[in-house]
Amino acid sequence: MSRQSILNKPDRDVLAQAKMINQQSHLHETDCQIEAPRLTEFDAVLTNAETTYAANIDPATKNAITSANKKVAFGELKHFEGMYINYLEVNTNVPDAALDYMGLRPRHPHAHLPLPIPPEAPVISVLRQHDELTVYAARPEQDQPTSGVGLPRYHGFAIRYTIDGHEAQTVNTTRLHHILHFEHADEGKAVTITAAWVNPRLETGPWCDPLTIIIG
Repeated sequence: MSRQSILNKPDRDVLAQAKMINQQSHLHETDCQIEAPRLTEFDAVLTNAETTYAANIDPATKNAITSANKKVAFGELKHFEGMYINYLEVNTNVPDAALDYMGLRPRHPHAHLPLPIPPEAPVISVLRQHDELTVYAARPEQDQPTSGVGLPRYHGFAIRYTIDGHEAQTVNTTRLHHILHFEHADEGKAVTITAAWVNPRLETGPWCDPLTIIIG
């Protein structure tokens, strides 16, 4: 299954596929040496998608808010699932049989050869909207960052950010933009953001110069 096929599937099918992959991953967590933090994140993203999907198909609860929440939740699930499938494919402890159980495509001959990491750091810009910050990444030779889908030369990019100097958090995305969501209590705090290109193994290139933005 390709990332593009995930993006094009109906939400019902995306949810069923994600549940199968999640269940098999938990079943083979030890023998396939699947990293616990990845599964924890998978559980959270999947639970959010299931909750919003259930609320949106129930006539008693469906409204504009539940529809918007489902759209966001499934966007996050599709992007995470694409990254997670790449992680499984390059994890040499995951046998082809396990991929087959999950309904995934067989490995191609170069599955264990990661895309090269670009030598230059990305250029980033940030769009601020209330309690959200949208981070855009671009190649240095481009005039402006873009929100388009990742180009073949780039698998995705990682974002590292801190709020008021506290412990750094890192997220990965296969698009060239990512929305960071913050709590209402974070309004007025300073968030410092930097980014780097990543390959399918989530190996990072050089980090760009940080930007500091006030939330809210």
